[in-house]
Amino acid sequence: MSDTSNNNNDDNDNALKFATSMQRINLASDTAEVGNKDIDIETIILELLPDLKKELGEDCAGVDDEQLLKFLYWKPSIERAAKRYRDFLCWKTTNPGIFDDTLRVSKDSELERCLLSEVLVSPPSLRTKQGGPIVIGRLRNNDMTDGRTVDGVCRMIFYTIDSVANRPETQKHGVTIIHDLTGFDKGRNFKLEITKRLYHGLFGQFPVHITAVYVCKAPLVVQAFFKLISSLFMSKKVRKRIKFIDEFSELSDVIDEDNLLIELGGTLEWNTKDWIEEQKKKELDGSMKSLTDIDPQREHSMEVS
Repeated sequence: MSDTSNNNNDDNDNALKFATSMQRINLASDTAEVGNKDIDIETIILELLPDLKKELGEDCAGVDDEQLLKFLYWKPSIERAAKRYRDFLCWKTTNPGIFDDTLRVSKDSELERCLLSEVLVSPPSLRTKQGGPIVIGRLRNNDMTDGRTVDGVCRMIFYTIDSVANRPETQKHGVTIIHDLTGFDKGRNFKLEITKRLYHGLFGQFPVHITAVYVCKAPLVVQAFFKLISSLFMSKKVRKRIKFIDEFSELSDVIDEDNLLIELGGTLEWNTKDWIEEQKKKELDGSMKSLTDIDPQREHSMEVS
């Protein structure tokens, strides 16, 4: 049999596996509310893992299965997951110092300082009604006049998103982002380069599905500016997920209002300093999982030695 025939057979097998998996995943989602336990999405994803590893070959040598599974949860397709994984590796390699093993709050005082400013927070108990995590953005806290740099801000945001990406509920339900633009000052709190870097990193690279983005209390000038930059950097698909709202009460269909942070009208208390100390402990005892750990060349060299 020719190589072409073999390749065609492999493509057909992968297509059939994907179609079958999607049928089972859709059925699992449809029957979850009525208590059907016969179909387990996690089991379906695990069944796809060996084929993903075969497709990636040396590109995933030594990489933990736990990391690879994130790409399958993002999209249960061997072809799509493999492409996202390789795109992630390419982005990570071409942006040294932004998202690598130096991204550790236990080793970087500037990262800690930026995290303490609470530009972006995601308390683990803050979730949507479907169970997905929520990330709260407060651009008013991003004081670009206090010595922080574009690189520093990006590292702080990627660190936070990375920590969220490792939660099981993120992989199963995706992330909802709420931007609180109360007190936002474009001249003091914003740099266009930050937007560009974040977009190119988060959209199209990370194995994280962003379910929706809600922008609250945005002045008209900000909305107009957003439409401009979103048309330049964002796909139509991404733009459809972004909604402008006037009050946090408009999120009642998404989240129980009492579950919001106190500053947003809820009852949830959050201490970023305590969270940072927990992160430091995990980093130092080796229990922290991070997408920055994905480095097949390093892992492969360690295996050989």
